[in-house]
Amino acid sequence: MRLRRRYVPLVALLGVATAVLPAIASSETSPTVDAVNSGLYSHYWSPSQVSVGAGGVVALRNPTTTRHGVEWVGGPAKPTCDSGVPVGTTESASGTEWSGTCTFTQAGTYTFYCTVHGPEMTGTVTVSPGGATTMTTTPTTTTTGTPSPKTEPPSGSPLVGGPSLRASQHGTSVHGSLDVSKAGAGDRLEVDLFASGASLAKTKHATRVAVGRFVRSSVPAGRQPFSVKLSTKAKRALSRRHRVALTVKIVLTPFYGEPTTLTRTVVEHN
Repeated sequence: MRLRRRYVPLVALLGVATAVLPAIASSETSPTVDAVNSGLYSHYWSPSQVSVGAGGVVALRNPTTTRHGVEWVGGPAKPTCDSGVPVGTTESASGTEWSGTCTFTQAGTYTFYCTVHGPEMTGTVTVSPGGATTMTTTPTTTTTGTPSPKTEPPSGSPLVGGPSLRASQHGTSVHGSLDVSKAGAGDRLEVDLFASGASLAKTKHATRVAVGRFVRSSVPAGRQPFSVKLSTKAKRALSRRHRVALTVKIVLTPFYGEPTTLTRTVVEHN
């Protein structure tokens, strides 16, 4: 009886340990990426880079009252996101105070933008071939996707020459075109318009303000026209001042590799 009594506490401890180990393993949480607003015009994902194993899950959240959404612009495949994450290619795929998760089954580097703020809010998810152990890295301001080891991007420049864009235009839209090469076929085209805060308001604001956006998720080779409408605020400033100086930012982003960015200046007249 003495021997049996000595072993009872040991058996009980082993049972407790067996129950605790699965609980510890299941308490491991997935990384969380939050939309963050800094001031009136600065927005970013925090952290901007996270890593998971194949089959891993990343939580995406917008805890703010500013509209944000998720657009996947690079990676070996589109991740599977639940209904809590607004995913798309236009500003309509956005919302406030949302939360959801995305699951990544294939190894590689996935790049995403905000559907409202574009490359200003760039994030990456790196998926390793191993298990679903997760980690986060120090936030950075800009990141790009990396080529898949099995799929190489086409060689050569994505553009034939520079954009066709008149420096002086009239109306409430900016018009231009690009000559996309065969190497650039399939790239994502984004054209953003920016104006200084001082040109939009009576007070002096040095901050650059986004006043228009045009997106095509995949462009074919050849001449590609674009037309970017001014925002309501920019139209009011144009009506009041009769001219608004704009910075036009053109970004061609391949599914793999580095984006090509061009910047031009246009003066819009009413």
